[in-house]
Amino acid sequence: MYKNKKHQHIIDIMFLLSLFCIFAMSSVTLILFGADIYQKTVSQMDSNYSARTSTAYITEKIRQSDSSGSITISNYNNTDVLMLTGEINGVTYATSLYEYNGYLYELFSRADIELPLDAGQPIMEIEKLRFKKCNDNLLEISFYDADNSLNTIYVNVHTGSQE
Repeated sequence: MYKNKKHQHIIDIMFLLSLFCIFAMSSVTLILFGADIYQKTVSQMDSNYSARTSTAYITEKIRQSDSSGSITISNYNNTDVLMLTGEINGVTYATSLYEYNGYLYELFSRADIELPLDAGQPIMEIEKLRFKKCNDNLLEISFYDADNSLNTIYVNVHTGSQE
C-alpha cells in the first residue's frame, strides 16, 4: 500500500510540473507576441508622426505667408527653395524652406541677403524635398520622410504665387 501511494504521489508531481511548464511557455509566447505587436505599433506611430509633422509644418508656414506675391519657388545650388516673403517695419524678410543634408531647414533673413544653405536651422529629418507650382493657386510638395516613404501634398494658395 505504501509503494502505491508513493508511485501515485510522483505522478501527481510530474503532472503539476508539466502543467506549470505548459503555462510558463504559453505566458512567454503571449508576451513575445505582445511585444512584437507593440514594437510594430510604435514604429508605425513614429512614421506617421514624422510625415504628419513635416506636412503640417510646411503647410502652416505657407498659410502664414499667404499674401499676394509672397510665395516663390527657386533653385539654389540644385536645391528647391520655397521662399516666403513678408515685410516687417518697412524691411522685406524671407523665410526659406528647403532640404539640406537630409533635414528640412528653415532660414529667416532679410530678403536682400544671400546666405549659404547651412546657415538655416534644421527642423526635422526628410529627404529629397521638391516644390512644384501646378498653377497660380496650387503648390505640389513632395518629400521622403525618415522611413523613406514618399509623401506628396497639395497646398491651395489663396492669393496666388509667383515663380
